[in-house]
Amino acid sequence: MRRHTSEGSAEDGMTLVELIVAMGILTVLLSISMAAVVGMTRSTVKAQAVTNASDHLRNTFQQMDKEVRYASAINTPGEVDGSIYIEYLVDSNAASGVQQCVQWRYNTAAGELQRRTWQVGESAGSAWRTTVTGLRNDLSDPSQQPFRVTAIGNDGGVVLTKQQLHVYLDAGMGDAGDSRGGQLQVQLVALNSSASSPNTVCMTGGPGRS
Repeated sequence: MRRHTSEGSAEDGMTLVELIVAMGILTVLLSISMAAVVGMTRSTVKAQAVTNASDHLRNTFQQMDKEVRYASAINTPGEVDGSIYIEYLVDSNAASGVQQCVQWRYNTAAGELQRRTWQVGESAGSAWRTTVTGLRNDLSDPSQQPFRVTAIGNDGGVVLTKQQLHVYLDAGMGDAGDSRGGQLQVQLVALNSSASSPNTVCMTGGPGRS
């Protein structure tokens, strides 16, 4: 409430109505600012999730490509308790200097791609290591199966001289809730395979599918 001096000039001050109006305007501005900050944060999280998914898939491809080119045999994919497995035998001419079995698992319960290895003849493999998370393949669709092996021979009129591993992985955004994601769809050739390469390797006397 303003008071007037004897000279008739108003003293500095605000009425209660003016104070309420000012607080209301400030509240609106703060709400708009917070909404903008929240929106920017969500966009950043989603963009980072897309980048992470792509990075994980790219690293997986590089590892598979490096190993499969030295593989002398690739197993037929199998399924145990809903998880899908693939194995291949990497020859001793690889960088490790020893024959190594590599096993990948599409863990359907966790939506993860996992990897472990063991040397031929070992009774136990390494611990599972997760390489990709947020997988969302539609496993009811044959075209979205994570692993498929093409044997040597005639494949739809095309004569194949090496075993081939087809990989399809669709990585989602997890908690970010974004329809975007990363995808890996590649065809890898086992350059060391031959017509005599078995499609059941690494399982005898070694770790199984579990």
